[in-house]
Amino acid sequence: MGDHSGVNVALHSDTRTYFHTLDGAMADFALSLGAVDRVRDAVRGLDFEHVFIPGTRDYIALEAADAGEPVAYITPTFVALHPRGGSSSFVEIAAPEPVAPPEPAPAAKPARASAGRKAAAKASEPAVALCPTCFVGLPATGVCDFCG
Repeated sequence: MGDHSGVNVALHSDTRTYFHTLDGAMADFALSLGAVDRVRDAVRGLDFEHVFIPGTRDYIALEAADAGEPVAYITPTFVALHPRGGSSSFVEIAAPEPVAPPEPAPAAKPARASAGRKAAAKASEPAVALCPTCFVGLPATGVCDFCG
């Protein structure tokens, strides 16, 4: 087994974990084996030097030697390729998981105070809208950061 450990680096107030190899980052990101092979095929021939996962753990980024904008973003469902001097493209590596509508919350039972503590109701997370083209979670503006 190779060394898959990352190195934490704080850069521009973003905690990133850099990896020595793309395989190390994919192992840490826990991509499925089928997706790993598709990622390797998608980025073959792409010029990159740095591999990192941001603190949000939303994607793996492949960065050129000049540390400008990443030339590729790898998510659990697709690879977004942005080669220098070339046109951007997307490669699907896994089917996106369907987003189910939120289930109605069960009727709350009356809370009893015990030893001065009250039971707190757990808030449910709102569903995130996905871009229909690249399956990335849309920001509040509703405009995809990758597709525009």
